[in-house]
Amino acid sequence: MDPLEEAIEEAILTEGKNLTAIAKKHGVDRSTLSRRYHGVTGSKADSYDT
Repeated sequence: MDPLEEAIEEAILTEGKNLTAIAKKHGVDRSTLSRRYHGVTGSKADSYDT
């Protein structure tokens, strides 16, 4: 599984508490994780499926 997807899964399980720590743990950008977690943006793969 992609590190970003793993980080999103963890953020969902912890109800979004401390996204900065989750992002560091999985080696992903905090702002990207935040946007994806809050549903502001989707993955590139999702946009290709339209």
